[in-house]
Amino acid sequence: MSELLQDPFVQSSALPLAVSLILVGALHLLRRPLAAAGIAAGFLVVFAMVVGQPALPPPSSMGKLFWSSAAGLLLGVAADAAGLRGRAVSAALAVWLAGSLLWIALPALDSMAAVVSVVILLATAVWVAFARGSQTHGAEKAESPTAPAASLLALALAVGGTALIGSSASIAQMALALAASAGGFLLWNWPVERHGWGLSGRVATGIAVLLAGVLTLFTQAQTAVLLLALPALLAGHVSRFVPQGHGPVGRAASSAAVTVVAVLPALVAIGAAYALTGGEASPY
Repeated sequence: MSELLQDPFVQSSALPLAVSLILVGALHLLRRPLAAAGIAAGFLVVFAMVVGQPALPPPSSMGKLFWSSAAGLLLGVAADAAGLRGRAVSAALAVWLAGSLLWIALPALDSMAAVVSVVILLATAVWVAFARGSQTHGAEKAESPTAPAASLLALALAVGGTALIGSSASIAQMALALAASAGGFLLWNWPVERHGWGLSGRVATGIAVLLAGVLTLFTQAQTAVLLLALPALLAGHVSRFVPQGHGPVGRAASSAAVTVVAVLPALVAIGAAYALTGGEASPY
């Protein structure tokens, strides 16, 4: 069993998927609005198991990523447990994400290219913090989880795939682990949506942005192609044009279609990264 857990494929796919399924289910039983927190929590558990828990204060960008993600998870859980919504909560998310990005990026801000990258990342962070997701019909108007979770899946896949091609093994593992954690949440909400997205879900998307920041600022990977994956953030708007089926089968098909549409930009970004390397993928 220990040898199996040492396999990079297991560490970046099967393990985080299993951990996410367990944590989302456990949090659902504990308090239903906290279910989306299972994505970030699963990511942190897998990070600690695979990379190890970083020192505090962290000496590396990946260590800063871990502790920033932990702080974001606490923020998301506190807000969702208290049922907080609105612009004030979004502003708190934006402050956390911007502060985390600047903390991670500070050692690399020695060139105009790095500054431009940080500006783009900050703009993406603001979108994640303040963008409104698709809404389900009903009295509570809870945010439908499928489109934003599919956006997270796509962004994490794009970062992981680009890092893998660029030989950034640790970033690739963690980004793909985040994608697998999002996949576990999506499985819990398919064919029938059971959970809201809440602030905890947006924190998980913020973690994908932080991973993109680490990849952009501290590796030689073809990170410009990540811009091609940004349309995945529009999945909530695209979902309004996807025919909403009736009955369990129709709703399941609609959710699957939204997920496929969201993932397409990520596949384009990964394909572009592969082409720019001359068709040579990482040996990892």
